[in-house]
Amino acid sequence: IGEVCMNTTFKYMTFNSSCSYAGLANMLLRYGVDTQDREIARDMKLPFLFAYEEDEYRAGPMLQGAQWFNLYLHPRGLEMRETEVPAQSVAAYLRRQRTAMLGIRGIENGKHAVVYIGNKQEKLLFLNNKWERADAPTQLLLTEQALLSYLDDKVIIATLAPVAPCTEDIISRMRHSITVLQQNAREICMLCQETMPVAVLRSRMDSLFRALLLDGITMLNLLGESDLVARLLPLQRGLLNAVRNEPEACVFLGDYLSPDALTAAAQAYAARIQREIDNMGN
Repeated sequence: IGEVCMNTTFKYMTFNSSCSYAGLANMLLRYGVDTQDREIARDMKLPFLFAYEEDEYRAGPMLQGAQWFNLYLHPRGLEMRETEVPAQSVAAYLRRQRTAMLGIRGIENGKHAVVYIGNKQEKLLFLNNKWERADAPTQLLLTEQALLSYLDDKVIIATLAPVAPCTEDIISRMRHSITVLQQNAREICMLCQETMPVAVLRSRMDSLFRALLLDGITMLNLLGESDLVARLLPLQRGLLNAVRNEPEACVFLGDYLSPDALTAAAQAYAARIQREIDNMGN
């Protein structure tokens, strides 16, 4: 991977899949803002946000990128901007930035967010957003050629810029989130009425099941909503038991996951979002 340096302040991941949120916290340190991933999530009302993007239901840490991070940044006089850069030009582009975040392959499973913070000995220095107890290095010092080996052909690079502070309409997004959450639950319940190969269920884990039964639970834990988490966890366990069968096996999802319990839990989550909307309106 490269050399490791241990001489700069670092913000760790504190909830599941939060590498880009920890990355934003690490970027903000370069602008004199001391925060962490869970504080960003709470302040931008992330636990109350659901979206349907690119044919996927998304919630929690999967809501990332400028349109979401600016919910937190705009009131604070900052803005995230995203630029698509050809892989061969990434190193030169980064060297012109105060700090930047991008996704790279091969450091973790899938794509992982790292934060560029400067140069050392003609190499590029990155913060590797990670859990505090993870074995991975905190910092990566990469040559341009090494960096290139981790990049897609085109790379979205996020930077920050000062702007006039402005208020974001989070309440409208929260109202829409109730609709998305309810639709997500209905689609899961429809699958509970069918017998299908386990491979099909596995193929829908990220696009259909993840928002409510993984990231939604993570977000509710951030809020301390233990009762609602307790209602969703058995549904998550049932789903995981179903997909642990052999890929070619056929299962009736309703035998593993109760549609009635799922509908009731989704309604309770939607009601929690509505209470937050009501509180913000007062």
